[in-house]
Amino acid sequence: MTREEQIQQRLDQMPISCRGMYKKAVKKKSMRAALNSFCLECVGYQREEVKACTDLACPLWAYRPYSVSEKAHISHFRLVEATNAA
Repeated sequence: MTREEQIQQRLDQMPISCRGMYKKAVKKKSMRAALNSFCLECVGYQREEVKACTDLACPLWAYRPYSVSEKAHISHFRLVEATNAA
């Protein structure tokens, strides 16, 4: 399968609202669009999930879109862990 075919296949599977950003990314028009697209795809295109990302070891974590401060994120992460442990 060619790159163009793979790109089209991925476009067909994503929400319409994310396609413009993805097209910008794959055409090398914006590194930020590439980061945003990657993060959104990783969490199933749920913007709120990007904010709440718990993969602190991800090399893109510090650059993710829609991020909250690290202090707020760590508090959220501890709350999720405490809730899951209960």
